[in-house]
Amino acid sequence: DGDGPRGVPQASRQGKVSRHMQVYIVRHGQSTGNISTEDIPDGDLTPLGEQQAREVAARLAGENLTHVLCSPLVRALGTATAVATAAGIEKIEVWPEMQETRREIHRGHGREVLLQRFPLAVLADSVEAEGWPHGGESYETGLERAAEALAAIRAHYGRRDRLALVSHGAFINFLLRALLHMPPSRGVWFTMNNCGITRVRLYAPGDPPVEGFFPAEAELLGVNDTSHISQVS
Repeated sequence: DGDGPRGVPQASRQGKVSRHMQVYIVRHGQSTGNISTEDIPDGDLTPLGEQQAREVAARLAGENLTHVLCSPLVRALGTATAVATAAGIEKIEVWPEMQETRREIHRGHGREVLLQRFPLAVLADSVEAEGWPHGGESYETGLERAAEALAAIRAHYGRRDRLALVSHGAFINFLLRALLHMPPSRGVWFTMNNCGITRVRLYAPGDPPVEGFFPAEAELLGVNDTSHISQVS
C-alpha cells in the first residue's frame, strides 16, 4: 500500500490513522460559463469563483492531503491551484480523463499556455502544444470514462493517500454512478454546487466488511457539502 509523500500514515481530522483511501471530490468554483447564456467551454473563474476556491482550499487545508488531481479545464485548474497551495502540495496532477462531459467538440488550451498560467500543473502527454481534445462525447462514453478514471485512481494510489479531485458537475455525476454501480437507465442526478465537497472512502480488495458483516468497496461519507462556502452558487 502506498504512503503519502512524506512516507508516513496520514492522520484524519479526528487524529486517527485511516486504513482506507480518502477522496474529496470538489466541483470547481463559479466560472464565466456558469453565469453566461453563451457557450463558454473553458471559462475562467469569476471573482466569486475565486473566493469559493479560497474557501474550499481553507476547508481542505487541515485534511492532510497527499495529492491534488484535476481536469485540464482552466476553471478546475484555478480551483485546484488554490487547494494545492493551501495544503502545501507542490504539484497538481492533471488528468484529461476528469474533463467535463461535452457533446460539441472543443480544443483546450495548449501546453505552454497552461504551464504559464498554472505552474504547479503536471500535464499529461495528451496535452500538446496546440491544445488537447475536449468534447465529442455521449452519455454512454461519459459513463465509461468515469469508470476507467475510478479504476485508475484505485490502481495509482494506496490506503494512506488522501486525494482532492477537482472536476465538474456532470463528470462527478458519472463518477458517483460508477462508484455506486448505477445502471445507465437510472434517472438520478446529484446536484453539485460550485466548490461543494463530496467525500468518499475507498476500500481495497480483501478489506474486512464494514461493521463486521457488510462487504463494501466504498463508503459515501457526504455529498455536496457547501458548509464552508459563504455564497453558494
